[in-house]
Amino acid sequence: MFSLLLAVSVAVSAAPPPAKAPDPAKAKELFNTGKKLYDLGKYGDAVKKFEEAYVARPHPVILFNIGKCYELLGETGKGETGKALRAYRDYLRALPDASDKVAVGDSIANLERKLKDRGLQQVLVFADPATATIEIDGKDLGVSPASTELSPGPHKLVARAEGFTTVERSFTMSAVRSQEVTINLAPAGTPPVADAPKKDDGLKQPGNASITEPTPTPAASTTPPESIVAKKAPAKAGGTRVFTWVAAGGAVVAGGVGAGLGVMAGGASSELHRADASRTRAQADALVSKANSMALGANVAYGVAGAAAITAVVLFFVEGR
Repeated sequence: MFSLLLAVSVAVSAAPPPAKAPDPAKAKELFNTGKKLYDLGKYGDAVKKFEEAYVARPHPVILFNIGKCYELLGETGKGETGKALRAYRDYLRALPDASDKVAVGDSIANLERKLKDRGLQQVLVFADPATATIEIDGKDLGVSPASTELSPGPHKLVARAEGFTTVERSFTMSAVRSQEVTINLAPAGTPPVADAPKKDDGLKQPGNASITEPTPTPAASTTPPESIVAKKAPAKAGGTRVFTWVAAGGAVVAGGVGAGLGVMAGGASSELHRADASRTRAQADALVSKANSMALGANVAYGVAGAAAITAVVLFFVEGR
């Protein structure tokens, strides 16, 4: 069903070819036998039964079980990583909305890392028509779809089908992830049609056939294009805070006046309390009046300074909007 995991290309089919007439009863019997063998830890025997069950009646769940068996066999050192990866990818292709899609995706990523450690990655080729035979680097992979494990770097792919123009194209194998390639062969004699421009994905687009590969979502650019930057509204500048500084200045001035009057009031009070036998009652009353007046003025000035300071704080935030 799948390729042997070698450093060179070896043919692999998408899955065991299904029977022309599905046999649900036989499929169920084979499936149950495979499950019993799986429960006993006989993964090699179990996967054979699951593959036979898939031939009798194709079902995505069977593909998952095939992948699970090969994944466990790979952990035992039997080199079934490529087969496990292929089965899981076929499972998600057949059942794209599977409830365990995330978990299977994690398994696929883990298998890709194992292949990377061996200096390999898997390529899966789909062709239209499905009868097309696939060849990579001179190795026959059989009819579409087909997969194999390749070393990173340039490779040559050839797709042939009777009545269609043969496609020969080069592509670059990724070192970190598996790839999918789709080839559309044009009927023989069909004039080549230019393909629409597309981002270079390492595959050279033919004139009479198209080769596509899923492209990962590009990471967000830290430097937006100039045209986008130009359309952005300029940031609103903060206010000049004229009244804020006027109020703050008033607070400083009033505070200075209050301090001065306080000093004068203190001086008059000190003079009043200084013993002076020559001071008359009128002079003493004058000193008391002066001290009281200066103290009152100082209090008023401090009050004005406080109010101005509060006003300055409020204006600071209001004018800064």
